[in-house]
Amino acid sequence: MNPHGSDHGDIDDESDLHALASKNYEDDSVHQWDYIRANGLGFIPGLCCPHHDRIQSNGVLRATDFDQMMLRHPTEVGLCIDHNAAFLVEGNHFRVIFPEGQVGSVLSDESFSEERLGRPGVWVKEVTHGGKVVSARLCPEEGKLSDLLRMPIDIRQSKFHLAAAAKSNPEDGPLRDSYPGFSAKSFFGGKVTKEFVNFLAEMKEEEDEEEDEE
Repeated sequence: MNPHGSDHGDIDDESDLHALASKNYEDDSVHQWDYIRANGLGFIPGLCCPHHDRIQSNGVLRATDFDQMMLRHPTEVGLCIDHNAAFLVEGNHFRVIFPEGQVGSVLSDESFSEERLGRPGVWVKEVTHGGKVVSARLCPEEGKLSDLLRMPIDIRQSKFHLAAAAKSNPEDGPLRDSYPGFSAKSFFGGKVTKEFVNFLAEMKEEEDEEEDEE
């Protein structure tokens, strides 16, 4: 979350960088913030939108805002996980899981419900038509991770918005110091990118060998 409230989302411009030092974040309303792009643990490539079907305290449906973020990051695949769903990864295999009886965005005809009139699920979003349209499809209940994701061509990160969020959420708790995952490297650069590509290649080789044996 970014309390700054910028019109251009999570891409830096010169005015942002100059404004950061003088911004008084204590004066901001708790309802005035933007969604921002932030690094995760880097286990898989792509953008992830948790609570995709929920409206948060800023009054904006995450699904709506995430579409705009996808347009700013058109070479990435978006994984959009409903509030009551989970995306489980085991090697090169994934499963979508959710408890029975919970509400979500997936209607019986596999269309999206902003009112959460269906079951929970996961959506896959990609930018098409020359970077102008966000397409969304329901993620299969299970499948191969290598068939679902791809390495992005271009990654743009906002140092300003991350710094703004850090000022409002200081990293001074015991979890930050003790949990090693926060220092994990991302698959979006250097050696780790190659490790991810090699991992998928090895998983495919193993699956091909199993099919040959059968």
